[in-house]
Amino acid sequence: MIIVVEGPSGAGKTTWCRTHGGQYALLESLPDHATVPTDPQAAARFWVDRNVARWHEVLEREARDGLVIVDTDPFKLHYVWSLWRTGQATDLEWTLQRDAAREAFAAGRYALADVLLVADVDAGTLRARRAADTTRTRRNFEVHVKLRDTTISWYRAIDRLEPGRVVFGLPANGITPQLIAKGKRANRSGLDLFDRLMSELAAV
Repeated sequence: MIIVVEGPSGAGKTTWCRTHGGQYALLESLPDHATVPTDPQAAARFWVDRNVARWHEVLEREARDGLVIVDTDPFKLHYVWSLWRTGQATDLEWTLQRDAAREAFAAGRYALADVLLVADVDAGTLRARRAADTTRTRRNFEVHVKLRDTTISWYRAIDRLEPGRVVFGLPANGITPQLIAKGKRANRSGLDLFDRLMSELAAV
């Protein structure tokens, strides 16, 4: 079973995973941004390939341990969609990444987690937490704050695909039996699932 912990920078994802994930936690690893291609098509392929590789790392951990708690969603298409919806990415950037992700879904190389815990923290609290944390630079922090509402909209759309698999807020009591009881999705991937999600998002 795969449980993802998502939310804006400063929302407490990593702390929650360390506190409640224990041996099952798989923390986020950030890329060297100098390696990202400048060509839009190459950049789209870079991000999708990188996130597909992350998904396969998650699957390996699941196969080994039976459960994995993932810090930040490997299916990170929500980021460019949110940038696009807030006018911070072009139509081309969104379309190229969407199409590359669709190909990966069709091939079963990319997928949705079974349960998604989405931190729902207001902008003022995020800024206060950032000011109190001197251990991390939090690159592009203000960009992430602007994406808060669109990120919530993205995960609401995912929840409509199979209601009850997205939880808004990080449970104070950690991974409960009720979360585990949700079990694996009957279908994590495939073209139909991807296109259904795009249809839900088009209605937002």
